[in-house]
Amino acid sequence: MRLLIVALSLLCAAGCGVSEEAAAAKDRESSKAMWVMVLKVDGTDVKIPLKVMNVLLFKDEEYAKQNPSVFQIEGTGVQLLGEIAPADNVDYGEHWDRLVNKMLTIKASGEFHRDPIDSKIALPGGPEVAVTGGTMFVEKFTGKWSGSEGNKTLSGKITLQLSDGRTLEGTFAVHAVTWG
Repeated sequence: MRLLIVALSLLCAAGCGVSEEAAAAKDRESSKAMWVMVLKVDGTDVKIPLKVMNVLLFKDEEYAKQNPSVFQIEGTGVQLLGEIAPADNVDYGEHWDRLVNKMLTIKASGEFHRDPIDSKIALPGGPEVAVTGGTMFVEKFTGKWSGSEGNKTLSGKITLQLSDGRTLEGTFAVHAVTWG
């Protein structure tokens, strides 16, 4: 009987705790609700769910020191392409804190991993409109888990210039992932 109790205690100690994968999944689910862009449109706050901000890294360190990293934000009715200055490169160590208090540039178009990308947004109930430029000012970095199944989050203020002449301002919080 004593042997059975010891065996069950060891088994429980090994398997009763929460695995890292389960903890990451739980943290990711709670973070997902925050991943939105809120824009002021005609005096009303419009929430647009965001899926991810993919950042493309360069393997060649010398090249990375001289060229901006490209990012792509995907969400419901929104796709944005932009750049991170070489001095603020998050690098393979995922140093997202380097982006806090930094301005990121949103471009009208460009390439992400050799694929042509046009920045655009479709506001609820409206047609798709080209984004001709903009900025993102990163105020905060949160999260513990890296990768596409993680919860690392950048948040701050965003400004978008649209092809119809409007300028929209608001806030963003987005899941940040590096690729390269």
